Amino acid sequence: MGIKELFRTPVAVFGMLTLHPDTVRSLDAKQKGTYPLDGVTASVESGEALSQRVTLTRFAAMGLLSLAAKKKSGGESYLLIEGPEFAWTFEVKRGDQAKAQKFAAAVRSQAAA
Repeated sequence: MGIKELFRTPVAVFGMLTLHPDTVRSLDAKQKGTYPLDGVTASVESGEALSQRVTLTRFAAMGLLSLAAKKKSGGESYLLIEGPEFAWTFEVKRGDQAKAQKFAAAVRSQAAA
């Protein structure tokens, strides 16, 4: 990542996530990286819906652990951002669900552009 990348104006920001016109970046210690938006999808899902779904990308990223990963139950929501080379899952605080939805919509919009 060059100096220009650090000072570009982001399209959207949510927590440790930054969306630029052609990339999405996570500064989260466990899910760090910058990836191009080609083939990237984003959504906000309930914990229950997430626990019932294991995508090929998530399986590739976590291996067999994706099948055995501890699943929460209750009113949790998660922001999912998935691409050909990565899969990120971030828990969304109850008061931040609208912001997470807005960020996911921005990711989908930029990825489609």
